[in-house]
Amino acid sequence: MFGLRWLLSALLLGLASVGCAPESYLVINQKGGDAESETFGYRTWKRKGVDPDLVVIGIHGFCGASVDYKNLGEHLVRRQPKTAVYAYEVRGQGSDPIHERRGDIGNPAEWYADLEAFTQLVEERHPRAKIIWYGESMGALIATHALSSAPPGKPPCDGLVLSSPIVRFKDEIEPWKPALVQVAAATLPLARVPIDAISGGQAVQMTSESVHTEQSKTNSYNIEKHTLRLLATLAKLIDGMNGCAEKLEVPTLVLHGGQDFFNSDSDVRGFFARIPANIPATYRNYPDAHHLLMYDEDRDKVFRDVGKWLNLRRKD
Repeated sequence: MFGLRWLLSALLLGLASVGCAPESYLVINQKGGDAESETFGYRTWKRKGVDPDLVVIGIHGFCGASVDYKNLGEHLVRRQPKTAVYAYEVRGQGSDPIHERRGDIGNPAEWYADLEAFTQLVEERHPRAKIIWYGESMGALIATHALSSAPPGKPPCDGLVLSSPIVRFKDEIEPWKPALVQVAAATLPLARVPIDAISGGQAVQMTSESVHTEQSKTNSYNIEKHTLRLLATLAKLIDGMNGCAEKLEVPTLVLHGGQDFFNSDSDVRGFFARIPANIPATYRNYPDAHHLLMYDEDRDKVFRDVGKWLNLRRKD
């Protein structure tokens, strides 16, 4: 039982995000008909009166929200007037407008479809702009799997940024433990697990100044219980990341903090090495940084590297 609790704790904490008070305007986009369940909430950061030539689409992490892209959005808008950032609320997380869906996901394909639909919405608004997907933690899993599942030769974006992707299970996690999560989810898929019960009070440093157990409870979008099938889905996505790397077809930037609890530098370099040699790919490791790079003390350095990489994409 301890092994299962440790694994679930690692899944929850490793895919978590950090929050701050929302300051950007929240827009709800409602599709026609009875498609209430497909409503998107999102935030934007862009210069007024400027038509962007590049748009970053943010996919936030576990227990996160679109507002997690505030620091990045404000940085880019100040320094790159023709860059815009759009970040949406991920299905099944704490800002999902359908309360019954919070803490659950029926099929990861729903995440991919949401991302592609939101991308189409952005493309309709900015038809001449290049589109960059920027996934953090769980968002990196969603973006990578969505891209690798797209039809060959028809990528839905022009570039990919993966911030703190969890690319494999740590060596101390025996293979039977993820398998046990799958069995539990198959038996009781809708059973919900409280974070406190499975974490055993474990405090994991997520930035230089915060641990997850302290930060998450202050967020208005915090979810106390998640379904076993959501946790099993995340385990499958992690297990499939290295295979996805081999299918990437767009320029890719991978960002990793050397103090990240969940993966080592060598873990992420192993993932990076699987990206096809003909794909422009860049890896950046920040030795003193932690899991949530957009809120860590090294974030300005991270944002500068991201900005330089985005400018290169303008020239592709």
